[in-house]
Amino acid sequence: MPESEHGHSHGHGTGVPWLDMIVAISAIFISVVSLVVSIGHGRTMERMVEQNEKMVAANTMPFLTEIGNQIDPVTNQPVLRLTLKNGGVGPAVIDWFEIRYKDVAYGDLDALLRACCAAALLKDGRTKGVIYSNVSQSILPARESTDFIFLNADASPELKTAVDHARHDMSYRACYCSVLDECWQTDFGAGRPVRVKECHAPAGDAVW
Repeated sequence: MPESEHGHSHGHGTGVPWLDMIVAISAIFISVVSLVVSIGHGRTMERMVEQNEKMVAANTMPFLTEIGNQIDPVTNQPVLRLTLKNGGVGPAVIDWFEIRYKDVAYGDLDALLRACCAAALLKDGRTKGVIYSNVSQSILPARESTDFIFLNADASPELKTAVDHARHDMSYRACYCSVLDECWQTDFGAGRPVRVKECHAPAGDAVW
């Protein structure tokens, strides 16, 4: 059989021009729709990832607060507790915590008490019934608290009164991070903690 001169000219077409045009346009239309759907799906996934990251961050956010006088639940006697509390939902990685008395930073208890309450100290300078703990470079779990200064029942009433009065001239600052390395700095005032890129200890490193 002689081979047709046009045997392969319509290998991918119907041979009907208008029908071939419709098929081509339909293929282009389907490709464009698929591309739009793919882009929309990608953006939806990006938003879901962002929302998930925000949710994880919110579920690990610490929030430091400071509280003062309390009643001892065992002895039912008034005690003076200067307490740092993590009221957030995640651990607080405390980089530094600063106590200032009359705008001077103090890094140890003896120096602070001599500055604020020298007249109420024992004659030999001892601080009976006073317990303190360093806070900087520590981790405070969510909903937990730590006493950075605690005057228990053994402390003299004069010293408790002096420290309590001195609290009005004390101020505090701290910088802490979440387990995701999101960091905040606070002065424990009425405003919210301020987000910072990272924590830098104050000049002189007089931190508690």
